[in-house]
Amino acid sequence: MSATGARRLVLLLALPVALLWVVHLLSQQYGTSLPPQVVRLTEAHLLAGSALDPAQVPGASQASAPLTDDVRPSAASSPQVFGRTLRPLPLQIHESEAPGPLWFAMDFRLAQAAEQPYWLVIQHRPAASIYLDGQLLAHSSMGQGFSAEDEDDMAQRGLLLAGRRMQVSIPPALLGAGVHRLSVRLARPGFEGAGLSAPLLGPAPQMRSLQEGRRFWQVVRVTTALIGLAIGLFMVLVWLALRQEWLFGVTGLFCLCLALLLSPYLLNGALLPAPWWRVTLDVADVVAKALLLFLVARFTGHDERWLLVVVIAYLVAGTLIDGTAALMGWSWTDFRTPWPWWALGSRLLVLLGAALLAARAALVSRQGAPLVGALAVALSGWVWLYVSYFSLVASQQLNVVDINVIGHAVLIAMAGVALQRRFVRSLRDQAEARTVLERALDDRTRELEARWLELQDSERQRTAAQERERLLQEMHDGLGSQLVTARLSAERGVPSEALVEVLDECIREMRLTVDALAVTDGDLTLLLANLRHRMGPRLGAAGLALDWQLADVPLVPVLRGTGGRELIRIVQECLSNVIHHARATRVRFATQVDADGAGVALTIADDGCGLPDQLRQGNGLRGMRRRAERISARIEWRVPTDSPGGPGTELMVWMPLR
Repeated sequence: MSATGARRLVLLLALPVALLWVVHLLSQQYGTSLPPQVVRLTEAHLLAGSALDPAQVPGASQASAPLTDDVRPSAASSPQVFGRTLRPLPLQIHESEAPGPLWFAMDFRLAQAAEQPYWLVIQHRPAASIYLDGQLLAHSSMGQGFSAEDEDDMAQRGLLLAGRRMQVSIPPALLGAGVHRLSVRLARPGFEGAGLSAPLLGPAPQMRSLQEGRRFWQVVRVTTALIGLAIGLFMVLVWLALRQEWLFGVTGLFCLCLALLLSPYLLNGALLPAPWWRVTLDVADVVAKALLLFLVARFTGHDERWLLVVVIAYLVAGTLIDGTAALMGWSWTDFRTPWPWWALGSRLLVLLGAALLAARAALVSRQGAPLVGALAVALSGWVWLYVSYFSLVASQQLNVVDINVIGHAVLIAMAGVALQRRFVRSLRDQAEARTVLERALDDRTRELEARWLELQDSERQRTAAQERERLLQEMHDGLGSQLVTARLSAERGVPSEALVEVLDECIREMRLTVDALAVTDGDLTLLLANLRHRMGPRLGAAGLALDWQLADVPLVPVLRGTGGRELIRIVQECLSNVIHHARATRVRFATQVDADGAGVALTIADDGCGLPDQLRQGNGLRGMRRRAERISARIEWRVPTDSPGGPGTELMVWMPLR
């Protein structure tokens, strides 16, 4: 074993014992066992009567003066004497059991007269008046005694559901040697019922020390129970929301069991009738021990199947055996029967197993968390062994305080620390995940930006290439061919008038191109009007009459930008074919919107000789189809039905509106 392992082993063996010794000293300083001169009254006679003076209560006539040694009603008298009923304290009485005020008589003996003031501490519900040997000591109502208004003031009494604690100082003169009677009158029980604790009576210094000890341990138990309840409920709710986090549910159930084991110190009475309240507590103790062994094995990485089998076997056997013992009322201190040996022995083995597993993990690991967990489990086991031995096995050797709350508090704190570490780890994982995602997003963004720049550059090159192709096509089909014609005419020596006409045709072609580019909103009517204005003289010179039948059509989206130029080139090619090949006298332009509004049809019809077969395969018609495809248009040639001069040719260009 390494030096670090040896130091950890010494720490695991010595520190829990040292902490137990500190807790033992603390329990002796703030002890809750009764000092020798403090009396606890555990029985009371319930008397029938509604008088405000105990001397006027039937069966309590002897209580108007101090009792002598010959009168021992609390020890020797039968419950039937004077109609009295003996009741154990503390007690709870429902409204239906006692419709009127309640009188309680409690007798006690002092071996010698009191030499200093005594304190009487009692908890009651509802309002109460306290008498000592028939003399009024104190009352909890606002007046000098009970009245009808006090007993029927339900608005004020509704605040007393949890009971009221009264501390009364008794002068030594009232506590002579002999037997005394303490009488308590409770107001008429209402919806909140009536309750009376077992009174404590003793010298003021001893009572003060006792109350300080009880207050200290009560605060520790209340705090531990509330924290365990809060952590347990939180973990169970986390498990209900995230079912895959089942370990949260197990840890939450463990904390709730520990909080339940502390509940008897916090409640005025049992939550369930006997013997079911004891059954609940004993089973909760078994479940807590089994879950402790399971959680220690889980958190230390011991996932062996046999450990789970041991935990389940102990859980089933302990629930059955201890539940049966609680139902049968078997005593924890009757070691003549085998059950106490089983109960204490099985719990000792479970705690020893959990401590060994935690110690093994602490010795193997170099981190601090396993060592702290092992110390917590060891301290909890030592505390349980200390309390069980001196309170059950050797109860006469040492008066001990039930300091199991320290062990419970340490284990609940470990559960809280585990929850905090899990929460912090989740936050760190989220922060790291965000950082990783941000880095990945930045890298992806830079990659996309680089690809976008490459795409833009490629798109610019492709667009430039397409534009060059269009310009070459325009030069070939339009202005270029006109200029070639003008050059040939000049070379042949044609008259100047004819050459001027050719150059005018070039100028008209250029203006027509500019007009087509200028119309960018898709106005088909405006495009055709500009075409008519530019080509009207040429058509007239060719002997063609124009029949203009344009309807009102909406804007055509495909004609925006360069789309208008494509359409103009299609129409120009069509008119050129009419001029040079059709031998027609009339050309009709018509537009029409589809019935469903899906598109617009432009029709150009002539009355010529028709379209020859060899012309259908020419470059001009193929160029027209390509231009139509660029603007998502459809182009068709057919024979018109209304041509009076001949068969003629009709060109239909259909353009979508959507």
